[in-house]
Amino acid sequence: MADAASAAARTGGGARPSLLQRVLARGPIWLTQLALLAAFLLAWQYLPQVSVLKAMGHLFDPYFVSSPVRIARELYNLATGSENSPVIWGYVWATVYASLLGTLIGMVLGAAAGLVLSNFRFLSEVMRPFIIGMNAVPRIALVPIIVIVFGPTATSCVIISVLVVFFVAFFNAYEGGTSVREELVQNARLLGASNWRILTAIRLPFVLAWTLTSLPLSVTFAVITVVTAEILTGVPGMGSLLGTAAVTGNSALTFAVVITLAVVGIAITLAADALRARVLHWWG
Repeated sequence: MADAASAAARTGGGARPSLLQRVLARGPIWLTQLALLAAFLLAWQYLPQVSVLKAMGHLFDPYFVSSPVRIARELYNLATGSENSPVIWGYVWATVYASLLGTLIGMVLGAAAGLVLSNFRFLSEVMRPFIIGMNAVPRIALVPIIVIVFGPTATSCVIISVLVVFFVAFFNAYEGGTSVREELVQNARLLGASNWRILTAIRLPFVLAWTLTSLPLSVTFAVITVVTAEILTGVPGMGSLLGTAAVTGNSALTFAVVITLAVVGIAITLAADALRARVLHWWG
């Protein structure tokens, strides 16, 4: 019995730490993070009130940098619609919906293209310069064309995000498909596997794993792209709200929108990480 216990200890066996043990283990890290955040917020709130620092430039001018108290009040007004403030939830949903839809379409199209080109080498060599050339074009330069074709609508924002996410997913999918060992492919051919069978049974799992690895990054890029498109097109969303704050010189509203976008981005990224871990539970 003692030998079994010692063997389990050496191999990392035994019961998993309880929730309380994990919380206590992470406690010092969380306390340090809270202390740093509190120090930053206190400095942000009170340093601009020092007349000497305020005279040094815009960095310590409350008009330009606002303050945590003003931003908290602005966030409350945005959440409740108080003081004639716009309610932010509709803007958040518009941005999140366009970002998620663009991510879904871009990931599917990018993974499919990467899977096909990784399986057919001749087609890959033919299409390679065209894909590299399209990827080199700044997506922001295509916004006017897309707006002219589809109008200043949410559809334009989705299409712009698709153009960004597609190439992120494509290059990951292509690398995943080409990472399959050639001996494995040759053995499958010797056993009578067709190109379609090799594509679906051998390359597809690698493509799926590599593509989903880029999911958090793709979602983040989609949110950034959609917000940028909303700023440029005026489509209702967090970007248009941010543009309104910039035009009116409302620094508190600007920071409130930025903080909201940061929270939304963190939530979407964590959800994407959880989805990736759940789908790829079989991947070593």
